[in-house]
Amino acid sequence: MSKRLSELYGMEIFTTKGQQVGRVEDVILNVEEGEVMRLSLRSFKGANVPTEEVRKILTEDSISYDEVVEVGDIILVEKAPSVRKL
Repeated sequence: MSKRLSELYGMEIFTTKGQQVGRVEDVILNVEEGEVMRLSLRSFKGANVPTEEVRKILTEDSISYDEVVEVGDIILVEKAPSVRKL
């Protein structure tokens, strides 16, 4: 099943064990490769997001698309993001 990029926004994310992870707030793309890299649980709203905040979102509040198992009515991932201290 294929999805449009715009359909990913707002989708619920669960682990394969049934743990609710959150909702897709932003999608991080590799434009050169034409692929989704990460699903962010927090939005990058506004053009002036501080570097530290971007780093935190990417390391603590997003999921690598490699972790995605299935995309249907919800998104299933192998595991929830792990919180790392920088």
